[in-house]
Amino acid sequence: MLLYKYRDCAQRTWELLLSRKLFFATPEQLNDPLDSSIDIQAEYERAKELVRESDDHPDLRNSFLVFLLDGYHRFHDPTTGKRIGLNKALQHFIQSLGILSFSRVATDALLWSHYAEGHCGLCLGFDPELLEFEDVFIKGDVEYASKPPYVDLFVKMTKEIGEFVRPWENHKYPREQGDQFYTSQLSRLMHANLLVKSEKWRYEEEYRMVTSRPGLHSFSPKALREVIQGTKMREGDREKLADILCHRDYSHVRVRSVQNVPGTFDFELAERESFPRKRDENGTEVVKKD
Repeated sequence: MLLYKYRDCAQRTWELLLSRKLFFATPEQLNDPLDSSIDIQAEYERAKELVRESDDHPDLRNSFLVFLLDGYHRFHDPTTGKRIGLNKALQHFIQSLGILSFSRVATDALLWSHYAEGHCGLCLGFDPELLEFEDVFIKGDVEYASKPPYVDLFVKMTKEIGEFVRPWENHKYPREQGDQFYTSQLSRLMHANLLVKSEKWRYEEEYRMVTSRPGLHSFSPKALREVIQGTKMREGDREKLADILCHRDYSHVRVRSVQNVPGTFDFELAERESFPRKRDENGTEVVKKD
């Protein structure tokens, strides 16, 4: 199954194809201001208040446990140099990452409208097995929810840490167990921040990759399997695309187009090339070598 990248027919798209590079954006550069940017510390404070309100133990044990989720490890703020907790440190780290987004679908009318110049653009289909980037440490399908998952997650982790952190019982746990919980906590918070979005975005069926190095990353031309043309793609842009795809590195790329399914508001892929490959006077297909 391919991963799709919707694009307009602008110079940056032609450069993407010519340079074989895809752009990993920082959270600040994403079109959704809440994407990977929910304030983790603020959500943690909401969870702490919820735990305190329901903590009916005389020693306020759950209130102590929820404090450990952020207060046990201390870090240095990279901007101020002050000591901060885990949540703020993780927030700084996430804001420094690079995110590359794809869709699982190639025929969604809204995606064509929003990301492909109102159906005048194109859609690039990549084979995920052949997309290899350095320093990608998270990848997967985005989950969609009605609200941020942090409060529920912090409350759940408070119960989990209470299963082995019980100083009121003089209970000692192996350091390895604490390290495993800490690693799990980081992983779950990262997932909640980077792979969970509002259900309003569900139609995108997004798949993403996350790297520690935002910016342009090279991809193998073999990873590009097909190019789909929008229903309103301009003839001049079709010619530019044809010129780029006649390069021998793209000789395997399939060219298709979207079309309306008669009697519906839906779209489907046409199973034919939308433009002929360039040929010389003898009818031989022209292939660029460099």
